[in-house]
Amino acid sequence: MIILCAGGTGGHVFPAEGLASVLKKRGHKLGLLTDSRAMNFVNYEYFDSIEVLNVRRDNFFIYFFTMFKSLLKSLRFIYGKNARVVIGFGGYPSVPGMIAGRLFFKKILIHEQNAVLGRANKFLQPFSKGLATSFLSTQGAPSKAVWIGNPVRRVVHAAMAKPRTKDYKKFNICVTGGSQGARLFSDVVPKAIELLPVSMRQELFITQQCRSEQLNEVKTAYEKLSVSASLESFFSDIPSRLKNADLAICRAGASTISELTCLGVPAILVPLAISKDNDQGENARVIANAGGAWVIKESELNPVALAQIIENSMNNRKILESMSESIHHLAKPNAAEDLADWVENFL
Repeated sequence: MIILCAGGTGGHVFPAEGLASVLKKRGHKLGLLTDSRAMNFVNYEYFDSIEVLNVRRDNFFIYFFTMFKSLLKSLRFIYGKNARVVIGFGGYPSVPGMIAGRLFFKKILIHEQNAVLGRANKFLQPFSKGLATSFLSTQGAPSKAVWIGNPVRRVVHAAMAKPRTKDYKKFNICVTGGSQGARLFSDVVPKAIELLPVSMRQELFITQQCRSEQLNEVKTAYEKLSVSASLESFFSDIPSRLKNADLAICRAGASTISELTCLGVPAILVPLAISKDNDQGENARVIANAGGAWVIKESELNPVALAQIIENSMNNRKILESMSESIHHLAKPNAAEDLADWVENFL
């Protein structure tokens, strides 16, 4: 069995699922070590067995105690499943599984999603047999690292295969950003749209993810501005909506970046200010340097700055076409297949 270890956020679990989907098709048995957060969205069909860990960081003593308990569970899981290879996708809950694999003298491999080597992966890297990265240049990665890309979800590949179905009479903006991003964007984006000329507002169609408690507020704001909008707290078809967008407004997490590059969507990126090691800031910098996005620091995001970029992009569609080509050049749509090939080389 091949064991995947990942923190419980989508940024860690989605790439693990991307790899698992390919390895499953190739006849491998797969196990997953993660934490309870992932149980709300993980795709169970890819895994033959899942072990839920509980690493808490309330304080040092609780962290040490829960880490030790998780290590014991991981040891039992890896031994019982006769693991051949253990692969880490980052996040502190991935650490006990990777240590357990090392203690049993299993080959351990690492995949880093961000443009900065995360703390868990940095700690584990000296003990690993190989490191695969999502970005060509990853801060903190050793020279032996292999650039493979970040696996994207099956729904992204499905969106890539379909033709665009957007209304070309409208300028389509897709706003998405997780719980924290949704709150921030719900506060700022409607105010930015209000600053646009009336003629421009009539051209807009906005798809926006909002927190449930803000849905009515944002809906009312757009109705007052006579702006067409589709608002939900969660879009199951967000890759298709992104593909039909002229412009995206979003965070700069690794999974978001990989989906934008595969779909060729230019973006206004607002990196999460509290992201450790400024990983989202570095992700955004790579895309901006390639000419595929504008970057606004969270502390500098305000209606005036955002409205100016939106207005400029609506007045200069050729700039967006160029940005779309630039961001698409960074895409690694076959990353899951390539990562599976890389893993199989160690079996």
